Amino acid sequence: MRRIGKALLALLLVVALAAGGALLFVRRSLPALSGEVAVIGASQPIEIFRDRHAIPHIYARSREDAYFGLGYVHAQDRLWQMEVNRRLGSGTLSEVFGEDALPQDRLFRTVGLRRVAEENVNHLSPETRAVLEAYVRGVNAFLSEDPPLPPEFLLFGVEPRPWTPVDSLVWLKVMAWNLSGNWERELFRVRLRDRLSPQQAAEFLAPYPGDEPLVAPAPPEQHGALEAPAKALRAAVPAPIDRAIGSNNWAVDGTRTESGKPLLANDPHLELFAPSLWYFAHLSAPGLDVIGATLPSLPAVLLGRNGRVAWAFTNTRSDTQDIFIEQLVPSDPSRYLAPSGPLPFTTVRETIKVKGRSDEVLEVRISRHGPVISDVSDVAKRSMPGGQVLSLAWTSLRADDRTLEFPVRAAEARTADDLLSATRDFHSPQQNIVYADASGAIGFIAAGRVPMRRPENDVRGLVPVPGWVEKYDWLGFVPWEELPQSRAPASGRIVTANQRITPPEYPHWISADWDHPSRAERIEALLDGSPAHSVRRFAEIQMDVRSGAAALLLPGLLRAATASDEERRVVERLRAWDLEMRADAAEPLIFATWVRELSRQIYEDELGELFREGFSERIAFLRGVLSDTGGEGRWCDDTRTPDSESCDAVSGLALRRALAYLKAEYGDDPSRWSWGEAHPAISQHAVLGGIPVLSRWFDVTVRSPGDNHTVNLGGYWINQEDDPFVSRDGPGFRAIYDLGDPERSVFVLSTGQSGHPLSPHYRDQSELWAAGGYAPMTTQRSAVERDAIGKLVLIPR
Repeated sequence: MRRIGKALLALLLVVALAAGGALLFVRRSLPALSGEVAVIGASQPIEIFRDRHAIPHIYARSREDAYFGLGYVHAQDRLWQMEVNRRLGSGTLSEVFGEDALPQDRLFRTVGLRRVAEENVNHLSPETRAVLEAYVRGVNAFLSEDPPLPPEFLLFGVEPRPWTPVDSLVWLKVMAWNLSGNWERELFRVRLRDRLSPQQAAEFLAPYPGDEPLVAPAPPEQHGALEAPAKALRAAVPAPIDRAIGSNNWAVDGTRTESGKPLLANDPHLELFAPSLWYFAHLSAPGLDVIGATLPSLPAVLLGRNGRVAWAFTNTRSDTQDIFIEQLVPSDPSRYLAPSGPLPFTTVRETIKVKGRSDEVLEVRISRHGPVISDVSDVAKRSMPGGQVLSLAWTSLRADDRTLEFPVRAAEARTADDLLSATRDFHSPQQNIVYADASGAIGFIAAGRVPMRRPENDVRGLVPVPGWVEKYDWLGFVPWEELPQSRAPASGRIVTANQRITPPEYPHWISADWDHPSRAERIEALLDGSPAHSVRRFAEIQMDVRSGAAALLLPGLLRAATASDEERRVVERLRAWDLEMRADAAEPLIFATWVRELSRQIYEDELGELFREGFSERIAFLRGVLSDTGGEGRWCDDTRTPDSESCDAVSGLALRRALAYLKAEYGDDPSRWSWGEAHPAISQHAVLGGIPVLSRWFDVTVRSPGDNHTVNLGGYWINQEDDPFVSRDGPGFRAIYDLGDPERSVFVLSTGQSGHPLSPHYRDQSELWAAGGYAPMTTQRSAVERDAIGKLVLIPR
């Protein structure tokens, strides 16, 4: 026994020494912030100062060298993130992660994100191509140093290959894909239509407030059931249908500010990751002085400002994808029917390398509409009826997509007109771009390619349509001049928060998937509540946590039939609640849990096996049910029981179940419950996040307020059985731009600049972000040099 003890002690000592050596090696992989480095690919010396948040300020003598510097610092700080980015878009994750990644790889190989990115490179202007190539040289200059790699490379045994221009553009395609979910909603509507009556489906997918319910027709030419393949496709690519993916931006002109010049605010709402999707940087060169949010992998300040102009995005939620049912020619399945007669598929062979097993070969078929996505899943392929397949048309699959032109031109815009002109090349995904300039102009355009559908196309992209019928074919795209846009509004303000941005008389079909307007209306009310705004006032608005969902639903909930003194005390407590989703309060947790249980009671019986997919906070639908709009109170009756339940009775039952859940999770004493405990914002590592042993190092967690319908959004997915209130979507960064004095502009990230978990800058902004703090958006060189924590000089070799 003594010998075993000594051997075990020796083993532990060896392990400890090895761990210490590994830790030392990993620490060596932190980037150098100071010194001189000889690099290949730069034309003249490039100076890179880092401020106290490790934001790089890149000073170069040419535009190309500035973007070279951006590529270099992206690789220094976010190399693993960039590796995952390009593998995700290129469909090569399985090469590293094995069979678990195959569904994602099959999807993106079939859709062809990398194939179209290869074509897009050839359509860029010489100026933008030069910027892209300079960025690529910067990334490869860092890789050529053979640096110690971030820990993820060691854990997965990955050796990074040289970067290419296509690697950059493929990430732009992934971002467009993530913001374009129409095809998933089409499949959901198909399945919903097979479970509900058209009227029920129209009520459940509630119309935009003030609109009539939108019934998705079944095209009379369509034949064959699509429920089975739709189910198989959704299973192959699981993702929540209704997530809090959106954003806020707003601007006011000088008549409504203390400075007499415009202010502009932006906070994009996407899934929270560690490190953040966003990376702040400042680029300075002759004719160029731009600062803002970049996306590692791309040579662009996508959202930001220069000394004269600022710009901000929110997602339009436009319908830019249609699924077409293609009918194969019975005697020749290599061809399909078109209005002009049979046509051959274009075919592409894709080989997916899979770690731990043999390669997988895909034969991708492409119709005149787009790739055949029903081939993504063997189950979907087998269940397609009558020799049919499903193809995907999407605006982002065009060879001439020139979206990268926009941020390159915007960085050097001198006026609002310059910025607006640059939006002509912004093709995908459609975004609500709000902008302002130092002369006092503010404006808005929903820039991007939107399909023009024929007047006789009554389906309007809501469900799959026959590909052999001409009336469903696109007529091109809405002309740039006819996109939704405005300039110098009489109100002196512009607000977009994913609400409908088209007036009733607008002639083109844009979307049926606008977000509920409660967030936009709250921002407008807060803007109208002050005669003159400042950066500080805009910051207060960005942190506002009054819930639009609570304002809509609480009056109906408070009519619940209570059965105990405890329930009555809870109802009275919520009656006195100020509707603010504060982290330190219990009321938000009680309300959110009640709504979750009520949703389950109201429509689980009608949706059956589709319930989990459709389980989300449907506030417009719930309000219609609780107020019995158009007789919608009938949804409260549980079809699984012989009795007829009223909404007040079902609300009472939901309250009882909510309280039982809360006691089981958080104890019997409601005074100890808090929203912040149930609703932390978790920025999860894209690969290692959620693994108990590793999450402490790789995930970033902070207490957070807000909900899916607050200005300070804290998006959670109630269809999750475990941790349904954890904030998984939110503002990965916030920014406020002051056009009166751009140096007063501020920003904050949800994590930190670094992608290295041992870096002090991996999570150093998270508490600041959670508390509503900001960092200065400084570009003046004297101030940058004075406060720098390091100066790195890249010397041409």
